[in-house]
Amino acid sequence: MVSVILTILKIIGIGILVILGIIILLVLFVLFVPVRYKAGGNYADNRADVSAKVHWLIGIAAVTVRYQSGQPFHIRAKLFYIPVFDNLKKHKTKKDAPRRQKKEEPQIQAASVSDNTADETDSDTEEPNKKEESSATNPLLQADNRTEDEFEKNKIEDENTDKITIIQKIKRFFIKFFEFFRKIKFTFRKIYVIMRKIKDNINYYLELLQQESTKRAFALCKKQLLRILKHVCPQKYGAKLHLGFEDPAVLGNVLAIWGMLYPLHMGRIDIQPEFEQTIAEGSFWVRGRISVYVFLWTAWLFLTDKNIRRLRKQLDL
Repeated sequence: MVSVILTILKIIGIGILVILGIIILLVLFVLFVPVRYKAGGNYADNRADVSAKVHWLIGIAAVTVRYQSGQPFHIRAKLFYIPVFDNLKKHKTKKDAPRRQKKEEPQIQAASVSDNTADETDSDTEEPNKKEESSATNPLLQADNRTEDEFEKNKIEDENTDKITIIQKIKRFFIKFFEFFRKIKFTFRKIYVIMRKIKDNINYYLELLQQESTKRAFALCKKQLLRILKHVCPQKYGAKLHLGFEDPAVLGNVLAIWGMLYPLHMGRIDIQPEFEQTIAEGSFWVRGRISVYVFLWTAWLFLTDKNIRRLRKQLDL
């Protein structure tokens, strides 16, 4: 009995170790196996053809993008070499859809006819009602009512004007005068407080930038960001250009800039000049890779560095 239990526990332990090994292997693959990308294209005769591909782990997961002049944008994704997405793949429509539309059309037409007839009957009944109402109203009575209302309004206005004396007007004038100066004083005080706060903030940040810990934090951030930029940029690239302009001086300036940048591209960008005609043709290709561990390592440094943590506390971040 004990031996059976031990063998079961042994099998369970082996299974757990196998699962843990697979998980660790997958994590290592995700961290250290880079995501590779490549792109290329050409432009000639006013037509462009550009394509790009991103794949991981020998093409187990891959995404391909292509654009051609006069054709729709094409995106295709594969997982374990099986297509899982294609934006140009047409889906089959149901055959019952047109039949339903044909059945609904006569019903809609019948409903529209009934609505038109109902509107006509309503308009016919409204016209005699309007005539009766207009005949029932008397213009003389309306005029008498208007004159009485105007007389009452004029009487009330005269009473109100009599109540307002010259002393009250002078009192209101001085009250408004003092309120105006009080508001001006308040606005100047508010502006002074705002300017004082701005000055204090500027002095605080200037002192913060002059601290040694802040300088070390900025140096670390600059170093890591440049490392990420260098890692993301393509490791291999090339381009061939065939250029020609109406003014040869423009082409000369382009060639001069190309020559000054030669230490950067090291001849990987080739320009074929054309002095007899205006032309713009060319092709290019780039390749590179991106690893996840670079970003994780940078994030770990940003979270654990004491200078960066101190700067975050001082900035209340």
